[in-house]
Amino acid sequence: MSGRRFEQILRVTCCSRPEAKGKDKIQPLIDLIISQCQSTFGPSKEAKGKDKIQPLIDLIISQCQSTFGPSKKLSLDESLLHFRGRLSFRVYIKGKKSRYGIKFFELTTSDGYLLNIEMYSGTTTNNDLHNTEALVLRLMKPYLLKGHELFMDNYYNSVDLSDKLLTLKTHANGTIRSNRKGNPKELINKKIRKGEHFWVRKKQVYVSKWKDKHDVLVITTRNHPRLITVKNKFGKEKIKPEEVSSYNDHMSGIDRLDQMTSAYSSPRKTIRLYKKVIFHLLDICV
Repeated sequence: MSGRRFEQILRVTCCSRPEAKGKDKIQPLIDLIISQCQSTFGPSKEAKGKDKIQPLIDLIISQCQSTFGPSKKLSLDESLLHFRGRLSFRVYIKGKKSRYGIKFFELTTSDGYLLNIEMYSGTTTNNDLHNTEALVLRLMKPYLLKGHELFMDNYYNSVDLSDKLLTLKTHANGTIRSNRKGNPKELINKKIRKGEHFWVRKKQVYVSKWKDKHDVLVITTRNHPRLITVKNKFGKEKIKPEEVSSYNDHMSGIDRLDQMTSAYSSPRKTIRLYKKVIFHLLDICV
């Protein structure tokens, strides 16, 4: 539109009754904005740490889940938002690029669409295994009993968790730590040569060991362990267990999400936790 037309519209713009004067002309709009801000995201004066940002996280989760229904393959892992300010639950992860920061547990599709997210705010009990099982069930709650296949790394997986998920009609697949409680001792203690494949079963939960450069332990309720021929990105054929190949194909959802948000990231240096997280969540939404 022309500048003159804009000035005409601006001249007659009003949000109150015609007879209102002074402050009364704008007060209805102020009241509306205040009510929307308070209902959507309004931390009280007593709110601290995670509580200042939790209403916004809940809002984004509900929008993500209502907007898109995922396919069968889901992946669960942690993501790290770089933050060097003073924070009681700031974490250090050596393998991450940022190393220091705020940790998020994220559930995504295999191609990187966010379905659920939880911000780490410190340990609650001394039982790490119990914590990880409860975390997985919380993040997966909207998607249980629907036949999904969940891919996780060795931080989360255990025989008991896979059995629980299977009773909730959800398959699990991923690597597992050798010292995890409930692991079959026969498999853990067995020595195998490069290229060999060995597995054991408990009901419908399979734990397998395959030797590549190092021993690879995988737990699955999705595939019966067997060796198959696969091609790498250079077209070279290699023999791998089916459960390892499936894990490599579908576990990269969180990495894909981090890759997309890092290209044009909006967060800037700040000592305010909630400001950093707000802009990070904005990146995820975009």
